[in-house]
Amino acid sequence: MARPRTVSDDAILAATANAVAASGPAGVTLAQIGAGVGLTAAALLKRFGSKDQLLLALARHSAEVVPARLAAAPTVAALVDEFVAMAASVRDSAEFANHLAFLLMDLSVPEFQQVAREYATAVESAIAVVLRSAAASGEIDPDRIDPGLARAIHAAYNGALITWGMTGAPDGPADQVRAQLLRVIR
Repeated sequence: MARPRTVSDDAILAATANAVAASGPAGVTLAQIGAGVGLTAAALLKRFGSKDQLLLALARHSAEVVPARLAAAPTVAALVDEFVAMAASVRDSAEFANHLAFLLMDLSVPEFQQVAREYATAVESAIAVVLRSAAASGEIDPDRIDPGLARAIHAAYNGALITWGMTGAPDGPADQVRAQLLRVIR
């Protein structure tokens, strides 16, 4: 009889995200991830097959969860708050560099590239959903919504994070993201 799983995939993926933030995708170990949830590296190997497959599972999970979280924002202000909350999870420039290392993997490894494309498309679709709803409710002027606005908002979020990482602005990534998103949306 198989042993029941005592740790959910969601808990493992959260531990993986934390470990990647701390060590980067190249530096993270299965032992480090397992320690975060009380599992052995062997248990993670059995469950996911390899470290790369676990990292791919994390990428796929993010590609599902983040767009859903954004699309659920009831207003444009709430959408901005969601992006700000995501940026606020970055504690310092070293951690941000580890996130960028994951992005480099997303851009260079074929399996990850497909997930990254799907993620970007889903994020921009989620933003468009919120924009259409905001226009319908009168929160924003419907004439301001052009086909490129969702991509511009996505680009402003990513650009604000990268600029913060490059400049080390003292106000932090969350404040940088809020300021840039509000500029684009206004």
